Amino acid sequence: MVEGTEIDGRKVSFRREPGDAPTLVCIHGSADNHHFYDRLFSELTGVARIAVDSPGRLGSDGPPIESVPTFAAFVSRFIEAEVEGDYVVVGHSVGGAVAIEHTLTNSSARLKGLVLLATGARLRVHPAILQLFEELTASGTPPGPTPGLFQPDADPALIAEATEVLHMTPPATGLADWTAANAFDRMQQVADITVPALIITGTADALTPPKYAEYLHTHIPRSELLILEGAGHMFPMERAAEVGQAILGFLSGL
Repeated sequence: MVEGTEIDGRKVSFRREPGDAPTLVCIHGSADNHHFYDRLFSELTGVARIAVDSPGRLGSDGPPIESVPTFAAFVSRFIEAEVEGDYVVVGHSVGGAVAIEHTLTNSSARLKGLVLLATGARLRVHPAILQLFEELTASGTPPGPTPGLFQPDADPALIAEATEVLHMTPPATGLADWTAANAFDRMQQVADITVPALIITGTADALTPPKYAEYLHTHIPRSELLILEGAGHMFPMERAAEVGQAILGFLSGL
């Protein structure tokens, strides 16, 4: 169910589904919104889960957030306002960077774990992507699938679904997201993460290749790594059943 709240005087939209604790607090990637998690939510029935729209998209007022630390602070305030009891932060791409940042800057005993999907301790965005979103912002053209998002044999119907979701996010908001991702760097600090972490990557991910996940796994002490053969950057949509089972297994071990 889509709900609304107010954070720092701005309207914020999010999808909430009931279930058992800990609550999964899900953070989308660049130029995306809570609909990115629709398929994965269908695989996580029985677990409390929330997917929040960061500022500047759908029902969340702008302006968009332009740095990962600011995004993480927004998520922390959202959790304080809307999440009761224990929780696990789930993040995809720059959402994973936000999850890392939240974990490093939050000492709450309620935070029980971390799920990192197609992300890294440092993110570098190809200049062509930044240029594309600058051009889309200038022209007002809705964003389509960013080059490198999908595995080579991705279902055309899934690509069409993801494109429809991306069209809901203004290009200027997407540009702010990608810019924030490009500036993120916590390579020297991820070893300080003490909560358990599940790290998932795909071998066909052109944007955050497996070496990013392997670095996280090597440096986060209580982590486990799952590598999905042939999966692209959007594997939480493409391979929702596998990802859902992995997350459920991770939760059962907390």
